[in-house]
Order: sequence, then C-alpha cells, then structure tokens
Amino acid sequence: MENSFEEKKKPFNFFQRFILVAVIPTIFAIIVLVILLTFAGVDVAKQGKELMNHIPFLSSEEVSTEKMLENNKSTISSLQGKLKEQESQIETLEKQLEDSENRVQEANVEKEKLQSELMSLKSSKEETQKVLSEMVKTYETMSAKKAASILSAMSENEALKILAELKPAKLASILEKMEPSVASKYTELLSNNTKDTANTGSSSNE
Repeated sequence: MENSFEEKKKPFNFFQRFILVAVIPTIFAIIVLVILLTFAGVDVAKQGKELMNHIPFLSSEEVSTEKMLENNKSTISSLQGKLKEQESQIETLEKQLEDSENRVQEANVEKEKLQSELMSLKSSKEETQKVLSEMVKTYETMSAKKAASILSAMSENEALKILAELKPAKLASILEKMEPSVASKYTELLSNNTKDTANTGSSSNE
C-alpha cells in the first residue's frame, strides 16, 4: 500500500507537464478565438485560406504548377497538331508512292521525289516524337503527386498521350495519386488504347 501511495505522489514527467502547461491551454485559446471571431462576423475559413496564400512556399508552388501546366498544354497541343499533320502528309505520300510504282519509267523521277519528301517527313516526325519523349521524361522524374495534379488538369487527350508513354511503375504511382474517378477513367482509356494498338498490329500481320 505504501508503494502504491508513493507512486501516485510521483511528479509528472516533462512530457505530461508540457501537454498540461502548453498544448492544452493553446488549443483552448485557439478554440475560444475561433468562437469569438465567428460571433464577430469574421469568415474564419476565408481568412485561413488567405493566410495560407501568403505563405511564400505554398503560393510560389501554386504559381509554379500553374505556369508549368500552361506551358505543357501549349507545347503538347502544338506537338500533337504537328504530328497529326505530318501523319496525314505521310499517308498521302505513301499512297502516291504506291500508285507511282505502277507507272514504270515515266514515274521514276516523280517516285524519287516522293521518296525524298517521305523520308524528310518521317525524319521530322521522329524529331517531333523525340520532343514529346523529352516531356515524358520530365514526368518520369517528377513526383507522382505533382504529376497527377498537372495531368488531372489537362484535357483528356493531352493527358492520355503522356500517360500512354510512361513506364508501368511510374504510371501506377501517378494513377494512385489521382482522384479515384479520374484514375478509373484513364485506366479504362489506356486499356482500350492498348487493345486498339494490338488489333492494328494483328491486322497488319494478316
């Protein structure tokens, strides 16, 4: 019994004193302050948000993300337009080249010209694809959370182009950081895209 009584009389340790003297009074003071501000007609949530915007790190991070998003959207849109135009030109030239092969000697000069243009366009397309690949590398090295935030804000077509080029491990980590509904949408689109590619490959082999 004496030991039990002595144990009860032992003074509080430092951590317990810190909680009693500093933490609990601070929390109580914050609660009282919030209640007083609310009764005074102050929009506490709005003020808190404005305070967060004045924190240098958070505000600069937001500006940086928005700037990167704008630059990426503009670049991707331009690259996609260029790729589409080049693919259309290549398809047209390939048809013309196929037709020209049926014209024996008279078509030889035209054929060589078309071949030269075709090689030039293919080379240009490869260069455009290279630029797109460099952008994909940027997302490969970026944190999954930041990449998910930027890609979620892009148009569906733009984001899908980049997601389709990412490595499986990086793609999985980015999808995990997206909103479930957004991640589900892109998972389905990527799956359909893979099936279409496989079907195209099978048709070509046949």
